[in-house]
Amino acid sequence: MHNVAVGNAIISSSYLLTESPLAAILSHIVTQDRKLAILVGGGPAPGINSVISAATIRACLEGVEVIGVRDGFEWIMQGDVDHVTPLSIETVSRIHFRGGSHIGISRANPTVAPQHLENVVISLLRLNVSQLITIGGDDTAFSAMKVQQRAERRIRVVHVPKTIDNDLDLPAYVDTFGFQSARHYGVEIVKNLMVDARTTSRWYFVIAMGRKAGHLALGIGKAAGATLTLIHEEFAGRPIRLKALVDTLAGAIIWSSWNRRRSTSARPPCPRAPPRRRPRRARAAGGAVRAAA
Repeated sequence: MHNVAVGNAIISSSYLLTESPLAAILSHIVTQDRKLAILVGGGPAPGINSVISAATIRACLEGVEVIGVRDGFEWIMQGDVDHVTPLSIETVSRIHFRGGSHIGISRANPTVAPQHLENVVISLLRLNVSQLITIGGDDTAFSAMKVQQRAERRIRVVHVPKTIDNDLDLPAYVDTFGFQSARHYGVEIVKNLMVDARTTSRWYFVIAMGRKAGHLALGIGKAAGATLTLIHEEFAGRPIRLKALVDTLAGAIIWSSWNRRRSTSARPPCPRAPPRRRPRRARAAGGAVRAAA
């Protein structure tokens, strides 16, 4: 199971996509005099705490003070600088064993309103932050880019791609961290449902996350051997009608049920066991009767 791939990061604006180790990435942004802030946006995903831990330890070894911004952009986009927590090697060295996010998470998006974006920059500068690591998916990556642009080089930003949707523009062979773990657990859930479906003669519909990206649904369906997997990409350029979805699902059920009945009826009967031979009875000398096979 892949917990985290900290070797891949999107460095916004002034940095290109890189596959360097996290230490090399941080060497671009850490300085000796100011602070590094870490925040998490979007939804939960496996491996968040591993990234927080690795980034904090690396920065502390470089002599940089680290703070965690609680609940993503939720508070600092309102100008609130009280929801921060100091991070040190002692506080993060074992958090990778726990799920969730050590510093919370939020879907708050500061790019919706210009004032919110300005509040983020002002709040980070009030906290004496000159470097920022954001952990999140597509929305958080966009927010990180806008923060650096608004900060006008006063804050340097690195974004670490985190999403179980696997929908960020990375090389085809690079998965966002959290995707493989979600796919693995999704396969186990679907396999258990398939046992229930066979036992109860029922059909189950499973909806996977992903919005407009079908990577997670396709990965689960393919690995579990689902009867049918529908993904958004199959309808590219066409409106998706509910009737088309219902007809496709119903057609798959009818076709699969008919195939199962046909294969059962066409199965040759089990061969009957040959009859057992009855033992012959013979008369032995002296009038005794004995059995002869």
